[in-house]
Amino acid sequence: MINLKFKKCDVSINGDYYQISFDDDPPEPENYDDIDEVINSIGPYFLVQFNFEFPGKECYIESNNEELRGHYIVNQVVIDSRTFTIKYGTNDSFVVNIEFDATDEEQKKLKNASKDMFRNVLHINE
Repeated sequence: MINLKFKKCDVSINGDYYQISFDDDPPEPENYDDIDEVINSIGPYFLVQFNFEFPGKECYIESNNEELRGHYIVNQVVIDSRTFTIKYGTNDSFVVNIEFDATDEEQKKLKNASKDMFRNVLHINE
């Protein structure tokens, strides 16, 4: 299991496109023309995307950790108070437990989006 900790959880929904992201809210780069500064400003992150317009079983998962990236079937998601655990890949190849800070409203958005994205594999512990 990989354990990650982030300051921020963000949920964005744009039509049929859902994204859940976790990061540390890094500062904006001062010079967008300096590619190294832009890349270094990204910092650690983990995100899950799903597109209902082209339904399938796979989500796109991206992280600053290249080993965790790719299109995968999500086998299980467990949401506890301020934790998000996702198991994905063949035989649960990846198990990522994310601790995060969030307001009650951000936590509610995460749960609501997860109910749509991970309908058959979601467990919410309240």
